Amino acid sequence: MVKWQDFVAQCLDKRSKVEQEQEQEPKPNGQVRKDFFHWLFKAVDPVTGKRGYDLDELYAECELLTIAGSDTTSAVLSAVFFYLVRRPEIQEKLKEEIFSTFSSYSEIKSGSKLASCKYLTAFLQEAMRMTPPVSAEPSREVLLGGTVVDGHYIPEGLHVSTGLYCLSYNNEIYPEPFNFRPERWIVDDDETKGSTAESVALAESGFCAFSTGSRGCVGKNLAWLEMRLVVAKTLWKFEIKGDPTNKLGGGEPNGKPGWRMVDQYQTYDMFVSNRKGPIVQVKRRVL
Repeated sequence: MVKWQDFVAQCLDKRSKVEQEQEQEPKPNGQVRKDFFHWLFKAVDPVTGKRGYDLDELYAECELLTIAGSDTTSAVLSAVFFYLVRRPEIQEKLKEEIFSTFSSYSEIKSGSKLASCKYLTAFLQEAMRMTPPVSAEPSREVLLGGTVVDGHYIPEGLHVSTGLYCLSYNNEIYPEPFNFRPERWIVDDDETKGSTAESVALAESGFCAFSTGSRGCVGKNLAWLEMRLVVAKTLWKFEIKGDPTNKLGGGEPNGKPGWRMVDQYQTYDMFVSNRKGPIVQVKRRVL
């Protein structure tokens, strides 16, 4: 934790100095790095007209952006490649959708075409279900007067939470929860291609990869864009397969309880989902 706090403090110090130098000696607009921190540093309180955030508040924002903007998305993308190499038929479906939607690599960019890729969206939802980017239980404090959750009264002051990993593998919401099946997110009367409207609605009701309510992920749309772009652009250029000499990322048949499924991507909790692997091989696709 100390190393982490020191790292965030160094990031804050370096970026603050850059912004302070820019204020003292302005550079041409094209040479200014306008990332998230830039806008937070420049923020002005509309009431007082003073700087919107002090250094302590900027530290908290740096901490949030570093975790939320990196570990969560990269954890899901690690799972993406794990399942791509173990389910070649899914990789082929994704490739077909991407090549039928776009006419060139350069056309793969933010917009309605990318968002229209239904199987890609379902594939990413399934990856997030099986690998929740935050595996911990984000708790809420019960407010004055208490509350009722699922018929149970909970007094004020207590903390309540839901294990997101447990929710993701609840077989009453996700039948055969250890089966990686993107079709569970697609409405189609043909069960080989999708699921019923009722089962998809139930799956959506339990989907909590971005949390929900007032503490829902502020970068949700950016994360979706990043993941869609990475998968679409990668599969346009490359065929991907697993390394036959290295099964890192999967469970071990003789491992400890909860870690024995070889075809399930394994993560461990450090608030976000930490992990190791997978190791994959890529081959440039012949177009």
